[in-house]
Amino acid sequence: MDSKKFWIILAVIIAGFIGFITFNKNDTSENSTAVSSQGSQNFYGKQDSKVTLTEFVDFQCEACYAYYPHVKEIKEKFKDRVKFQIRNFPITSHHQYAMQAARSAEAAARQGKFFEMHDKLFEGQPEWSASRNAQTYFDQYAQEIGLDMNKFNTDRSSSDVNAVINKDLKDVQDLGGNGTPTFVLNGEKIENPGPSVEALSKILDEALAKAQ
Repeated sequence: MDSKKFWIILAVIIAGFIGFITFNKNDTSENSTAVSSQGSQNFYGKQDSKVTLTEFVDFQCEACYAYYPHVKEIKEKFKDRVKFQIRNFPITSHHQYAMQAARSAEAAARQGKFFEMHDKLFEGQPEWSASRNAQTYFDQYAQEIGLDMNKFNTDRSSSDVNAVINKDLKDVQDLGGNGTPTFVLNGEKIENPGPSVEALSKILDEALAKAQ
């Protein structure tokens, strides 16, 4: 083999190797397991309250769907006294669209409309959960709440949004959460009170009395 042919073959091998590395790097970024230093920051109510109720949700979870109207009513009832937080707990082993929904909600949060998307996702759950392409519903919700669609599409597929969701998953697992919804009161996991306004009110009334 002459030297010219040798160098041509070597160049082809090197080019192929570089292409393989680049492909794998891109594939890794799309499926990143990176964890953000800070989880999702979706708050509602009295920001300086001594009582914070955090709910870790899976938007495709039937139990979360059952809790949704009661939690929404509680948020309005206690918004002047309690700080509410929603974080992500997509259980992808059971819900094929859970991660897509979480990504869409966090992308909406980057335009200041997390709770608008949160409500759309739960209210539309029976439809998109049974569909063959849930993202078409999520895109429709994004348009209905007035999101910049270019930014929405960029954010929902970003490694930053993925890292935030991974941080939520890590935190709820560290707290001992093993199902959705998982409720956390002032940093401590509590037993699910049952999907009723009365049960949730009792928990918050007791926490507020204790905090005084």
